[in-house]
Amino acid sequence: MLGAGFVRVLFAVIGAPVLLLVAALACSTAVVTAPPSVPVEAPPPAAPEPAPASPPTSVLDGIFTGAQAERGRVGYDAHCAECHGEGLGGGEMAPGLIGVAFRFRWRGLKVADIYDSVQSTMPPEEPATLSDQAYIDVVAFLLSANGYPTGDRELTADSRLLEGIAVERMPP
Repeated sequence: MLGAGFVRVLFAVIGAPVLLLVAALACSTAVVTAPPSVPVEAPPPAAPEPAPASPPTSVLDGIFTGAQAERGRVGYDAHCAECHGEGLGGGEMAPGLIGVAFRFRWRGLKVADIYDSVQSTMPPEEPATLSDQAYIDVVAFLLSANGYPTGDRELTADSRLLEGIAVERMPP
């Protein structure tokens, strides 16, 4: 660094215009330039997340699997057939669970109504003693036996889901 006295002497001898020119040249050579910018590729846009599958709204939407209905048949045979009959046609003390009897009883209601009824009253001598899975499997079997279509996911004992599934009449 140059001292203040030296700058004053230089200014007096050379003059202001020359000093300013020298100072400008000194500053211009000291400018640091940035390296040429390399274009940065933007990351590819993220693929949109698939929308969650909308919950089924009807028994016509394939709300249970064939395997689940088969498990339900096994449960029905063990806990229900004695009263409701092997063919689901009913007996002396129990209503039929197939055909007109089923459609008349459950049409316009929700799958939650079927599940709640079966779970809270069956078997009559020991209501609510089976697991949630066993009860929902029996519901799947009843729906299957009444001709409702199977799907690719199992029905669960989720009351919010079941409340949203209407028991509708089979199309002709």
